[in-house]
Amino acid sequence: MREKSKALLNEFLDAVPDPYRLMFQDLAKYADMLGYTPKRNKTKHLSIDFSKNKVKTSIMKFEDHDNGIPSRPPGLRLKFYANQSYSDIFRQGVKRVIEEFEGRYTGCYGCGRCKGNLEGYTYLYPDGRSVFRCGRELIAVQNWNESYLEEMKRLIKVQDEFWLNRMDTL
Repeated sequence: MREKSKALLNEFLDAVPDPYRLMFQDLAKYADMLGYTPKRNKTKHLSIDFSKNKVKTSIMKFEDHDNGIPSRPPGLRLKFYANQSYSDIFRQGVKRVIEEFEGRYTGCYGCGRCKGNLEGYTYLYPDGRSVFRCGRELIAVQNWNESYLEEMKRLIKVQDEFWLNRMDTL
């Protein structure tokens, strides 16, 4: 990791409570190993996006407070739509983002970014209703802890491979 990136990451780690530091550091190192670079967002609160020039998109975001709300714990957002399966904590993140806006930002936006099949998340409700959410947005993961780190790394790796494989076929 470059010195500028290390300094940014250290600034972030200093701003979050102790229980989160090692977990964020572990995820940042993993993203760096895959070629993702941390970049500070131009917001009033401290947030960092991890993006890769080759795929031209962010795979993960760290926030000193979830949604910039000081009373909340640090926030973590991921893209993981290329994964076929994931734990309930991630499914709940997809459900939350769908319901947060009362279903208004669902379906395909028609932006033309998908290459072939739609790229995003599908949430299946118990009544059988299926709702699609565009994959361009990062999904907030709440109530996460160290026990989810390996799964998060798997989700990040699969998403990264999806983008790289798609580039090879274009």
